[in-house]
Amino acid sequence: MKISDTIRRAGRSLRQAKARTLLTSLAIGVGAFTITLSLAGGQGGRDYTDAIVKANTDVNELLVTKKAPQANAIQEYAPNTGGTSTGPLGRSVATISNADIADIQKIDGVESVTPNYEPSVNYITTEGQKKYVATLATYSPSVALEYAAGSVSGELGDNEIILTQDYAAVLGFANAADAVGKTVVINATKLSTSFEKVPQTKDYTFVVKAVSSKSGLAFRSQSSMLISINEAKNIYTYVNEGTSAYGQFLLTSVHVKDASKASDIKSVLASKGYDAQTAADVLGTVNTFINVLLGILLGFGALAVLTSVFGIINTQYISVLERTQQIGLMKALGMSARDVGRLFKYEAAWVGFLGGVIGSGFAFIVGTLANPLITKALNLGDISLLKFAPTQVAIVIVGLILISVGAGILPARKASRLDPIEALRTE
Repeated sequence: MKISDTIRRAGRSLRQAKARTLLTSLAIGVGAFTITLSLAGGQGGRDYTDAIVKANTDVNELLVTKKAPQANAIQEYAPNTGGTSTGPLGRSVATISNADIADIQKIDGVESVTPNYEPSVNYITTEGQKKYVATLATYSPSVALEYAAGSVSGELGDNEIILTQDYAAVLGFANAADAVGKTVVINATKLSTSFEKVPQTKDYTFVVKAVSSKSGLAFRSQSSMLISINEAKNIYTYVNEGTSAYGQFLLTSVHVKDASKASDIKSVLASKGYDAQTAADVLGTVNTFINVLLGILLGFGALAVLTSVFGIINTQYISVLERTQQIGLMKALGMSARDVGRLFKYEAAWVGFLGGVIGSGFAFIVGTLANPLITKALNLGDISLLKFAPTQVAIVIVGLILISVGAGILPARKASRLDPIEALRTE
């Protein structure tokens, strides 16, 4: 008997018991729904974290810190050459000195080393407005930003600043576009080791180049205003020069010439006593968390599929019992035991196929309807957290077909071993 004829006959047999076939398919469809939706969430989550990392980090950049000394270890004192400072809770925190920066710069493949100049300032204001506490960060042209008004192409000028929408609003500008081209003043206080009655302060005037908008990806634009590295260094020097904190950095950015060599340079830095983190490290950490959640959800889906397997076995056994005379007649007319067994396996395959299509199709519909709601609720812009890959859906359906065929092996074997004479005599 041709395989195509057997498949068609299996389909006709299932149509004769539509209600039972549908209920069994729905049982396996629950597992297909859970697995498909989980895979879509995992794919969308990985794409989202990848977009976040690319928007907030540079693939050619390593964030480097000095390895902290072991607890209770006695450290040699070395003034102005980098060492340790007291951090939160009295713990020692290793710092990077100018000598360390020069040492890192000599590593083969390193293009530049930039300390983390994020100076502490007092406030920001503009003419006729109140003073507001200010937070500054350095601008990097390689990190993506979304703008509510204006834009920056290439490097940011030393007298230019990127405001956030919140700062543009409190400083009294009519809107984000109104702020572009206007001037703002940032005030900083010079730290001193002596007790001065009147501390020295200095005003820095900036022209607003652009206003960054809130984004689901570019986190660095959410709260800090951005200035050029040169201007950040100038303010940092004014604030800290002459103090013990001057020239001591907790973090530095190492820009490499070739992103593919970042991991090799990370190993070199580790051998020199530094901890380094690449964009791939950040992405790997986040994806590990996503994979754990994905594994849990897939476990629930697998449990649903396992439950449905017993339903398929039960359905197929009942089908064999109900069709005992029919099986005997088919064998008496010349149908081989192999073809009988194959018939019931194909019936199980049909159940798996229908369950996979129903479950995956329903998951696609739910995901398509839910994506805009999720995107709007989380302010993700054009990002969709549920991404359905045709290959993954096909693998789910094929996998469920194979599982269903496996579940139908025992009932198929029972049917193939029936004696035709005994089967025809069955009432």
